[in-house]
Amino acid sequence: MSGLLRDIQHVEYGMLRELDRVCRLNGIRYFLGQGTLLGAAKYGGFIPWDDDIDVLVPCRDLERLMEVFPREGNKEYMITDSSVERHYPMTWSKIRAVNTLSRPKKYASIPINWGICIDLFPIYPLSDFAPLRKLEIFLFKAANKIMLAEFTRFDGRRGPLTRALEFLPIGFRHFFHRFVTGRMKAHGEGTRYVLLPCKGTKIVERRVIFGGEKRLQFEDGLYPVPADYHAYLTLNFGDYMAPLPEDQKKGHEQRIGDIEWKVSL
Repeated sequence: MSGLLRDIQHVEYGMLRELDRVCRLNGIRYFLGQGTLLGAAKYGGFIPWDDDIDVLVPCRDLERLMEVFPREGNKEYMITDSSVERHYPMTWSKIRAVNTLSRPKKYASIPINWGICIDLFPIYPLSDFAPLRKLEIFLFKAANKIMLAEFTRFDGRRGPLTRALEFLPIGFRHFFHRFVTGRMKAHGEGTRYVLLPCKGTKIVERRVIFGGEKRLQFEDGLYPVPADYHAYLTLNFGDYMAPLPEDQKKGHEQRIGDIEWKVSL
């Protein structure tokens, strides 16, 4: 493990601990997700080569977190999304360490805070009526693609449709995203399926995430995980306990290769 990678993990873990503190104080639910959940289940902490933290937050709880974190969180960190930063291009939120840097060089001109971050993926309810559920998934994927237009204009091999989306005003992109997610939020918490905007878009049964408090060891603490975390990890990674080939043991730092990292500024 490189010294830089461990330093990045240390900064991210500080944000996770602060997130946990604020959530406990305010009764806000969250769960470890994606590679972070895999690390907890398989290693009791970070995947040794991983350089990010992923968290799942019910959408209404995330709204509450966006309200309280700026007031109650450590001022070394900021919570952000498109309601905070006009040019923010993603459909999920982040907590960033403000005096750090984790910026792909090709996006250097996008005027947002590029501090080292952890990802907060909202959990959206989906309709129990199958045709409407399919429409909601389609519209969310469209909203995601529209929001990412702030990124794609820097990609040289994008297609005509992607190029066309880049001409949409930022205000419309945000409006469309809020409209789509607002309709899903209106379902409440009684639906069978939920949508997660991670790894493209993931659809899972609500019972896999909700239905009993469970915690797993992650580094030096115990953190909440999905109720059936085995099913969740199997859906995302297959046989997640199987050894990985050496060529797959790469985090974002190694895979992207053009990120500017600064642990402190």
